[in-house]
Amino acid sequence: MKLRTELTVLPPREQARRLAAIAASLVAQIERTEPHAPEAEAALAAIRNWGDGGRLTGRYFSDLIYSDDERGTLRRLSEAVGKPSEDGWNALTTAIMYVAWLVYQETGEPMPSDVNEVGEDSLDVLDEQLAKLG
Repeated sequence: MKLRTELTVLPPREQARRLAAIAASLVAQIERTEPHAPEAEAALAAIRNWGDGGRLTGRYFSDLIYSDDERGTLRRLSEAVGKPSEDGWNALTTAIMYVAWLVYQETGEPMPSDVNEVGEDSLDVLDEQLAKLG
């Protein structure tokens, strides 16, 4: 599957809708070994919401990745290092960072440096992460 080829021809919110399906499978994979994963569920809900026309901000997505109170998918990824859920958290974080990048582009909000480094090449990274998951 070549996500970049498949997704970049679509409008941003349609890209998010497609990524929501991928994120749903990642959340299911994570929850097989971590039944309590509210950060994963929140990331999936945000991707779905924005893809379906919701008015979420880039800052909202940034907080789902890493917030001032040290919550988010990046924190969970760091806690999952060496565990069965690590690859799922890694791919989910890549997916939500890409959607955050799309949101920031749409809203025109100033992009934090970590999101500013994201781009369409992140879809190639996500492809590799998904292949690793099988």
